[in-house]
Amino acid sequence: MNSNICFIDFETSGIDIYKDSPIEIGAVLIDSSGNFISEFHSYIKPRTKRNFTRASIEIHGIQPETVLNAPTQKAVLNDFFTSFGNDFRFGGWNVNFDVSFFKSMCHYSNMMRKFKKINHRHLDVQSINYLLNHLGVFNGELNSLSDLCQYFSITRSNNHSAIEDAKLTAQVYFKMVNILKEKIAQSPI
Repeated sequence: MNSNICFIDFETSGIDIYKDSPIEIGAVLIDSSGNFISEFHSYIKPRTKRNFTRASIEIHGIQPETVLNAPTQKAVLNDFFTSFGNDFRFGGWNVNFDVSFFKSMCHYSNMMRKFKKINHRHLDVQSINYLLNHLGVFNGELNSLSDLCQYFSITRSNNHSAIEDAKLTAQVYFKMVNILKEKIAQSPI
């Protein structure tokens, strides 16, 4: 089994996977040692004509006009699977949100067969952060990707850019893995 991780992030027109659409995808493929393999980024034409929520626009700043002529979900998925294949597991910040939108895209694009080949054991960096807070490593003070970037001295230039957030999440994940390795090495067990 390949141990590659695809760190993925979506910007969306809202948070309802049944009514809203993914409008930007960013992904980086990383091997188990943290080495960069490949990256993928695309805007995505919304599947429906539903208006973007005001909250979503305030978060990512993407206007409906920006994605009006973007590639369709199916075209984006074709490019994604051509670039990355499906021999990986997903990783991300609140990864269930992103995987839900990815799975929805696959469903509406008749690509569930490809989706089902992806390792379904995803890595949620937000949950790892919760664990480290629970263990007292961060003293409960680091609760967001931005907090962790600041803590690890990782430069963040643009909040809620799908490709940047995917890259930052990967960097934060490997910093956290190193902390966990140190904790385990210090454990008397």
